[in-house]
Amino acid sequence: MQTLRPPTLLTSGPHTAAVAWSLDAVAFHAELESLLSHLDGPLGTGPVRERAAALWQSDDPEIRGYVSLLPLDTPEDWAVGFEEHHLGQWYRLLMAGHLRPARALADATTVARRLPELGWSPADARRAARGRPLHTLARTHATPPTATAIGLVVNHGCKGWLAADDLREVLQRLQAIDRRSFRRAQDLVPLCEDLWDTCEAALGEGEDQVLLLPPHGC
Repeated sequence: MQTLRPPTLLTSGPHTAAVAWSLDAVAFHAELESLLSHLDGPLGTGPVRERAAALWQSDDPEIRGYVSLLPLDTPEDWAVGFEEHHLGQWYRLLMAGHLRPARALADATTVARRLPELGWSPADARRAARGRPLHTLARTHATPPTATAIGLVVNHGCKGWLAADDLREVLQRLQAIDRRSFRRAQDLVPLCEDLWDTCEAALGEGEDQVLLLPPHGC
């Protein structure tokens, strides 16, 4: 089945530049569990499919900016019949109803590539820039049955999100950098300052919020 993006995509706006979101992970997963509770009943996939379609068709520019980044089938495709990969699409799409814009890294690619010059492991640098695998968000916040189902249909290479503990860890790592390391890499000073400000701003959103980063590796 052909994978499509929503029609009439914005050609300029938040999704064409550095972008991130603050996701209310608790409220999102509560809605998800409520919608999925109908799967074994007479309503089946109807409630979750209808909610996904409403977000897909939304005229809200913030929602459309996020949704335009996701590879999705159309509501018409979903109506033909349920396929397992639809659940993975809906998981990511339904987040749109619980997002608000957040400060984003100006250049996540450079963060991932160059932090090892300051003593970070490549894995830690990638996590700071790209976040954790998306399926682990469900494992952290959803019920075990839902987390298992999501884990089967969301690409395990798809990143990313960062919890409050992750953000604090990044800040601690930044504080621990030997300042002498910057003598040979002055251009990394603004990069680290940007990473610091991004993590600090995300922490200010609250413990129930996670920093949702642009899809990577999906």
